[in-house]
Formats: sequence, structure tokens, C-alpha cells
Amino acid sequence: MFKRTYPKGKVVFKEGEAGSEAFLVEKGKILILKKGVDAPIIVASLGPGALFGEMAILDGGVRMATAVAGEDTICIVVNSQQLTQRLMSLDPDLVRLITSLMEYCRSTVPFDSRAKAGLSLAETPGDRQARMMLPPPHVVESYGLKDPMMKALMNMLCDYTRRRLPPAPGA
Repeated sequence: MFKRTYPKGKVVFKEGEAGSEAFLVEKGKILILKKGVDAPIIVASLGPGALFGEMAILDGGVRMATAVAGEDTICIVVNSQQLTQRLMSLDPDLVRLITSLMEYCRSTVPFDSRAKAGLSLAETPGDRQARMMLPPPHVVESYGLKDPMMKALMNMLCDYTRRRLPPAPGA
């Protein structure tokens, strides 16, 4: 692990690229952008403590979005081997949960974007399964994750999953 500084406007990585590093924001802000019809769309603004770029190195897929420094930013950089070692030091049940949530996030469009993508708003079997797996925030805290990168990974996956789920039935 080491630190890297990105001046405002610097591209950290581009959507569609292969990934070999993940990043934990130490100071500053990272903007996550997706390709839009006319211009990129900001889908997230990440501050200190936020992890990004991890999914591409954990599952071997490509970058799902572009990351750009929204202001002068310092990130802790970890390569795939380091992140995998940290992940494998966790309880196997927690690793299975993280892997399942990651697969759901990779294969599902956020709920608020489904209509724009011409997709059904009905809850799918994958949505139901993810809803059953998704731990409430107080349960995530009970996991006792000491490693800030693993804690950020778990919180980020839970947040990504929540954004992809349709409203709970009866809500």
C-alpha cells in the first residue's frame, strides 16, 4: 500500500478499463462518472473513508465507471493481491456475503435507473435474494471490521445494494 495524490480534474481510471488497484480516499473528493447520452453523469461523490475501484480487481471485470478527482485528493492505493489478502483474512461467511452482494451489484441496474433503461420496475428473484442477504447497518457494525478498507468495502457494497433494490413490498 502507498499513497497517491491526484490534482483536481485528474482522471484516476476510465470506465471500461481493466483494474489493478483499488483506492481509499484519505483526503479530498472523488467523482464517479458514468457515460451519458450527451455528457458524463456524476453518479457519486466520495469523500474521506470511501473505497472505490475495488470491484474490478476483486472479480476481474472492467471498471464500471470513470473516477476523477473532484478536488485535490490523496488516496491510499492497494493492489489486487493486497486487497484479496485482506478479504481472505475475514470470516468465510462474511466473504461469501461480500461476494454475493458484489455479484448482485455487478448484474443489476440501480432501481432509479431501471425505467430509463427500459427495464421492469417489478422486484426480481435476484432483488428478493439480495434483500434477504443485506444486513442492516447495526448488524454490519457488529461484524467488528477493524481494517478500514474492509469496513469501507462492506459499507459500500451494502449502499450499492440498497440503491439497486426496489422499494420493499408493502412500503
